[in-house]
Amino acid sequence: MKEIPKNMIGFSGKYFVQSMLMREGLPCAAGKDGIDLVVTLKRPRRKFSVFVVSNLQPKRAGGKGKEALDWWIPAPTAADIIACVDLSELRIWLFEHDELPRYAQQKTGSKYHLYMYTDKDVALRGKKSMKFDYEFESFKLENRVFKGVFEKRVRRATKKASKRRAPGKRATRKSRVRKPLRKKGK
Repeated sequence: MKEIPKNMIGFSGKYFVQSMLMREGLPCAAGKDGIDLVVTLKRPRRKFSVFVVSNLQPKRAGGKGKEALDWWIPAPTAADIIACVDLSELRIWLFEHDELPRYAQQKTGSKYHLYMYTDKDVALRGKKSMKFDYEFESFKLENRVFKGVFEKRVRRATKKASKRRAPGKRATRKSRVRKPLRKKGK
């Protein structure tokens, strides 16, 4: 098989997610500034930003281990939804931004590492749950859309707004004292 450049794998995943969202009746368009897609709903009126990470096929964990899908996701991302794509079996998992720290198995300084074993004969160490692809069935695109992941309000935006000022308090604006204008020549 011919070697496929990484940027082509990324484009394939992005367009695959876009086509599947459109198939589900969710209008979306290309994003910018680190956002791959923007889903725009008319009723209820909302916008969601989507960051897409793609895998061409499962790889051996650690280079020698069992077959696994893995994605590295930047921790400081402005996206509301993270879409993880497996192009070998045409599967998409959707994670809300707030869910990522809970389900990612590793975290470096600036990235989350989410992986799923595809081989069910893996001897696990440590935490024994949420390591296999079948355990993430509820996060698949068709299941998340059915459960209404895109009908929720964007929680992160409301959290940011509530940090600015305490609820119930009105914003006060300081008035400036203007200096009188001086006429030239006097």
